Amino acid sequence: MIAETPSAATTATVSRKLPPWWALAALSGLLIGVSQPILIESLGGRAVLDGTGLTGLLAFVGLVPAFVAMDGQGPRRAYAVGFVTWLVAFCCIIHWIFTTVSVYGGMHPVIGLAVLLALCGAMAAYVAASFAVTRVLVSFYGVPQWVVLPLAIGAVELLRNVGPVGGFPWGSLGHAFATVPVFLQGAALVGVTGLTMVAVAVNAGLAAAVTAWWNTQPVPKAALAVSVVVVVVFGVYGAARLQDNVLDGDKVRIALLQPNVDEGLVDLTHEPKDDLLERIHEAQRQAVAKGAEIIIWPEGSFPKRGISRDITNLSKLDVVPADITPPAASVVGISMFGRAKDKDGKSIVQRHNSAVVVDDRLNVHGRFDKTHLVPFGEYVPWPFGGIVRQFIPLGSLTPGTHLKPIAVDVKGRSLHIGITICYEGVFPEIQRELVNNGADFIANMTDDRWYGVSGMATQHLLMYALRAVETGRPVARATNTGISAWIDIHGGIHRPTGMYTAALLVDDMPLQKADTLYLRLGDWLALLALLLVLGAWLWSLVGGKAAFARKPSAATLSLCVIGAVSVVFGLWLWLTGDALDEALATQAAVLVVCGLVVGVGALGARRWGRRAIAIVGLLAVVLGVAALALSKAPLAATVAVCGGILIVIGRVHARAVEA
Repeated sequence: MIAETPSAATTATVSRKLPPWWALAALSGLLIGVSQPILIESLGGRAVLDGTGLTGLLAFVGLVPAFVAMDGQGPRRAYAVGFVTWLVAFCCIIHWIFTTVSVYGGMHPVIGLAVLLALCGAMAAYVAASFAVTRVLVSFYGVPQWVVLPLAIGAVELLRNVGPVGGFPWGSLGHAFATVPVFLQGAALVGVTGLTMVAVAVNAGLAAAVTAWWNTQPVPKAALAVSVVVVVVFGVYGAARLQDNVLDGDKVRIALLQPNVDEGLVDLTHEPKDDLLERIHEAQRQAVAKGAEIIIWPEGSFPKRGISRDITNLSKLDVVPADITPPAASVVGISMFGRAKDKDGKSIVQRHNSAVVVDDRLNVHGRFDKTHLVPFGEYVPWPFGGIVRQFIPLGSLTPGTHLKPIAVDVKGRSLHIGITICYEGVFPEIQRELVNNGADFIANMTDDRWYGVSGMATQHLLMYALRAVETGRPVARATNTGISAWIDIHGGIHRPTGMYTAALLVDDMPLQKADTLYLRLGDWLALLALLLVLGAWLWSLVGGKAAFARKPSAATLSLCVIGAVSVVFGLWLWLTGDALDEALATQAAVLVVCGLVVGVGALGARRWGRRAIAIVGLLAVVLGVAALALSKAPLAATVAVCGGILIVIGRVHARAVEA
């Protein structure tokens, strides 16, 4: 879809030869990779947090070598630069995937390495598109690279947050600022994706200056000025915000349980239930003795299974020891089940990764079911489910259907507790909706035992520093094996526990609130960037006004109509469907993308467009036939037929254009 377009900058006289592009890209990848925590445990076994913030500041300069390497290049070379950069960066950041697969999954190290490279490669391929699109827009519109880059990368990062298969925004450049309090505060304005755009703007301006200096050309003052102004503005804003005292005022005494269930176990049920319950009971005794008002358990830590989601009281389940008076409220991570009817009317069992909030009489005040499940871990995402289950009898959890806080009475005051379970904390929109629905604070429960001694636990914890700043609400985080802590609304991490140790954290957590711009508008800056870049890119792909100077054939008009209908239907599905239905969101995205490919490809009448239309039609036929063979669903046959029609019309269109 991206044509190689010569750039005027390509012919510019270069006085000195740059290092190889791949070396500059790899250097950028390494700098970005180490801007986020890699090793979290010292020899003494105490979790190490980067209090200096020095590594986080690499986000301001880490991309400069890559941006210098892509300057003046065509989109193919720019894509290669972006791919190498982010492949190296993501391999540094999510290195813990290797541990998960090889150590806890029991796979051969070669398979662990292959999975790591495959996942990082997929993520890098996604982000690298912003590099190629940037060069297309620079060439087509004649705007400077440093202007386009922040918009293009911000747009792609926003898309990476929402899809495919539910999205996976881990390792976004904005996460690096979690260790730099003064710049972290900018998340209150623009969110983590906006912070990524801020960092890219600084990198792009510096890269423009370095490129000009290297080529003995005048340094672009505007680019340098933007870099300086962005750093100063966000630095001053952050410094001013940090002057507010967020540790005074109304507080609630919380207790965070960290039982440290053996990290080598596949399931909590493998540890004797009585031993685990006694360990938790002893921690509860200590918490109550220290005056805890709310006790928060980690994810899935209650060892008993087969508990109905309709249960109204937990007094018969030994949730608390009989010799203590329960605290005002407890948030218990628990595995639950319920029965429902499938589309054929058959009774099926639904299992949930849940949390329940109970009062001092163990009455259930509310249940929260995890809404954003881990793909290929807790469920098989569409469209892979039907295929995978033909070979592997996988079960799956059922996601929750709402994001609403649960109210409890704590010493005469009503507190609304928003709950996130593990992976959900990666997605800023989830905590934002909980807070907009009235949450006074967020209780996060997590189990990170599968990732060993790596940067994962610290990276995960620091994401909640961003969530606290974005939403202006504190976070109390209880984990099975660490790191547990509570986080104030400035992103300050308080009393972090060690890794792989049993621990109990009891402390007074302030309940201060802040009404942030991000809470009101969400990812407004990244959304504006997405609309602007997408519109400009599509206009360049059709060739601008020249596309409308030609008289289209009937086949071309038909393809444009088909594309438009697909886009409109996809957007309608997304806007009117369940926002928490990841399969529906993926299907809507596929319809929109395919519609844009077909419509823009036909209107542009270029070779890439003709090929793209044929590929979309062929994929529809192949996938429709495969789905029909597996499920016998009428919709699958419809998809296959539509694909065949698309191929036929596409051939007629191609002959008309070539004539």
